[in-house]
Amino acid sequence: MSTAFVVVFAVGTGVVVIAIVIAIVLVVLLVTLSMRDREKRDAEERGEVRREAAQAEDRAGQAERDRNGAREQTEPTNRMGPDR
Repeated sequence: MSTAFVVVFAVGTGVVVIAIVIAIVLVVLLVTLSMRDREKRDAEERGEVRREAAQAEDRAGQAERDRNGAREQTEPTNRMGPDR
């Protein structure tokens, strides 16, 4: 083998190795960013679910207060007994 062929072959192999390493680094970077984005979206969704649950509890409490107030208004104010 001539020296020129060995040098060209070594340089070509080095370029291929560098290209593969760069591709691997890019894939790892994309996967990491994707996982981080997914975690962020999941956290936002959990916060949204908590807010909706708190609002539902508030609405349930308000409905119960409204129902109790309506019940008090419909009950007779003068309770003299069954004979009246």
